[in-house]
Amino acid sequence: MARDAFSLLHPTIQRELYRMRWSELRQIQVETIFAVKDGTEHLIISAETASGKTEAAFLPILSEIIGRREGGIGALYVGPLKALINDQFRRLEDLCEASEIPVFKWHGDVGSAQKKRFLSEPSGVLLITPESIESLFINHSSEVHLLFRSLPFIVIDEIHAFIGAERGMHLKSLIARIAQISAVRPRIIGLSATLGDLPTTQRWLSPGEPESVRIIAGQGGEKEISFLIKGYLFDTVSYDDGDDDPTLIKLSEDVIKHFYGKNSLIFINSRSKLELYTDQVKRSLEEARLPNLFRIHHGSLSRVEREETETALKSGRPTATFCSSTLELGIDVGDVSRIGQIGVPWSVHSLCQRLGRSGRREGTPSVMIMFVPESQKAEMDLVDRLSPSLLRALALSNLMLRRWCEPPETSLLHYSTLIQQILSVITERGGAGAVTLYNVLVERGAFSWVTQSEFTGILRSMSESDLIEQDPEGLLILGLKGERLVHRMDFYACFPTEPEMKVLWKSKQIGSIAPTYGIETLEYLILAGRRWEVLSVDLDRKEVLVQPSHGGKVPYFAGGGTVDIHPVVHQTVRDLLLSDTVPAYLDTPGKALLASARSVARSTGVAEFDLVPVPNGTYWFPWAGSAVLRTLMILGSCWGGFDVQERGIALFFHGASPDRVLNFYTDILATCPSKTEIAQKYGDLIREKYDSYVPEALLVKGFAERYIETRVVPPRTVAPSGECH
Repeated sequence: MARDAFSLLHPTIQRELYRMRWSELRQIQVETIFAVKDGTEHLIISAETASGKTEAAFLPILSEIIGRREGGIGALYVGPLKALINDQFRRLEDLCEASEIPVFKWHGDVGSAQKKRFLSEPSGVLLITPESIESLFINHSSEVHLLFRSLPFIVIDEIHAFIGAERGMHLKSLIARIAQISAVRPRIIGLSATLGDLPTTQRWLSPGEPESVRIIAGQGGEKEISFLIKGYLFDTVSYDDGDDDPTLIKLSEDVIKHFYGKNSLIFINSRSKLELYTDQVKRSLEEARLPNLFRIHHGSLSRVEREETETALKSGRPTATFCSSTLELGIDVGDVSRIGQIGVPWSVHSLCQRLGRSGRREGTPSVMIMFVPESQKAEMDLVDRLSPSLLRALALSNLMLRRWCEPPETSLLHYSTLIQQILSVITERGGAGAVTLYNVLVERGAFSWVTQSEFTGILRSMSESDLIEQDPEGLLILGLKGERLVHRMDFYACFPTEPEMKVLWKSKQIGSIAPTYGIETLEYLILAGRRWEVLSVDLDRKEVLVQPSHGGKVPYFAGGGTVDIHPVVHQTVRDLLLSDTVPAYLDTPGKALLASARSVARSTGVAEFDLVPVPNGTYWFPWAGSAVLRTLMILGSCWGGFDVQERGIALFFHGASPDRVLNFYTDILATCPSKTEIAQKYGDLIREKYDSYVPEALLVKGFAERYIETRVVPPRTVAPSGECH
């Protein structure tokens, strides 16, 4: 079978594989070669990291476009990160050079002279981000028809990173616009190592014809996993400055013990804590008189800083790196021997993605150590006593080992992205009629879920906000505010980008920080894992000049925040509390924390009863996802008059008796207000970049679909008063 697939490749590709000493094709490569050669459907290639997905897609694609006579690009590769594009460019360059197929990368770090040369004679393979495709439509509108006039293939790498996000909606719209230009129907090939629900991904890729998307799934053997969760209980957990904080010092010492001298990645959800731990590890190593083999990588560091870390990881020298999600995707960082995680990832999907960054070589296990701190305060409430972070870490781990992953969200209403695309099409064409815009973006485009009346309402709202205006002949052109938006550098991205201030040392940019209130009085900061004294702050130029120092304070970084937790995760937390099974991958202090949490749950009735009374109020544990908890909180606050607080896995009703809570929710959920009625009561509905220009009714509708869930069972049981305190 593999030999038959090999024979389908172009002789030039065959010779190159011989030269590269390939001894065989992998199963997904064989299947993809046959699928590309014999079929016309879109493809999704789902297989573990380092399984050869990129080659599976490009071996038959390159065979198809060798000797291609049509003008324009032969294959478009779309990646979510510039660093990933740079990696894939290096992988494809050798293969394409032997085939005499030009390969070009296009993103913000590529020089204008190189881009100009490509535009003069576009062909071969183009590697690009969605934002740079947008830039092509805006800044090179006269050339896009030459680029995409007969585009046969579009490869989307790390496709899971786009599904359910406004960036994915943006990419789908750009692909639909490309397809309207191309004389052939482009075949889309999506690549991913972690897809929670393949049928849902098929619907995302082709909503009208999901059956036209073929799945090619890797069938490799079970990957060996070495997994450990370490639990910690501290008197306090303070991450303000970090000096002499016992949590920080103890965890940093353990990180050094497990990761010093090893090529590894240590993930932390917060950029502030990333800087804090990198700084503390450096100080601990200085005290021990050991060389510092740790580095740092996150999105607020300069490109030079990030690339130096990536180079160090690939150098073969042991480099442990504190990192954010910037290294979660498939960037080649060499042979990573183990993964660390401080705190708990937000999802099973993220946990799987991070674990998969290690053990890429055949025969080596994927290794992860998760460090989970819990705080012990003078006055701990019921939720704190349940060690919620540890329970969530265990729930995510159990679900990962059971091969469950959050299904992607594919039905979200991204009206904000539609506004951006309306501005883009008007700019591309110099003006467009309302019928043309509807045809391009809705009837033939990616926004097929938008009704005519909704589209008209959006155009009216954009006109009222001076984003667009209409001439006497009915042509829609940019208004003054629309002109300003389109010509901003951040217009190409459909997601919000926060203003930042560059941090410079001797004219070299170290990174950037958020321009918070009072920043002009900043004296010291920690950035790139190093300590700096602030010499000056220029608010007009948005620059902070620094020099090395012994003083340091972690600055504020914009963005971040939490994400909604899937209901299955919280249901698994409840199952853990009811169970007597102790996970083998939990260390001794973690086992003690789990035993204590189970003891508290048994004595208070948390896992068996819905409502748990305490002296100052009532807890409700619905064991549901974030959307349900949010819905119940709005109902209780706005319709019931409760003083209600969300506590992660529970709701707390201050000063309310269980009977009052039970009676109210039994009544309100029997005739529950609609999702939109509930969403209208929520304070800030702005979530996406251009939401402030969306008509209020549509803004409420979009928020309601994403963040409100009315399929809720009211509380039924009340725990007897006992030792709850």
